[in-house]
Amino acid sequence: MSTESEMRPLLSVQPSRGLVDEKFQIIIKNLWPKQEVTLHALHRSEDKDFWEAFGHYISDEQGTVSVDRDKSLGGTYEGTEQMGLLWSLRPVPGSRTYL
Repeated sequence: MSTESEMRPLLSVQPSRGLVDEKFQIIIKNLWPKQEVTLHALHRSEDKDFWEAFGHYISDEQGTVSVDRDKSLGGTYEGTEQMGLLWSLRPVPGSRTYL
């Protein structure tokens, strides 16, 4: 039995490498049941600009969020969007002053 101090969220992304148009699976485990969680992606482009995307989720009864199964309740995308963290990327405010 794990104690509260031993229970840490575990983020899994499979495959760990891939092409931009290949689907990937993101799973977060070891959350509390029905826990609110925000999944945030931050990307630094070749031009050294920062881009971000995020989705708000609620874990299931087992304390798990699976991006390909669960709906984002808000953020830069909503709904069941397996690739939402890629297609909804937008410039971080102040990162690109010429946009």
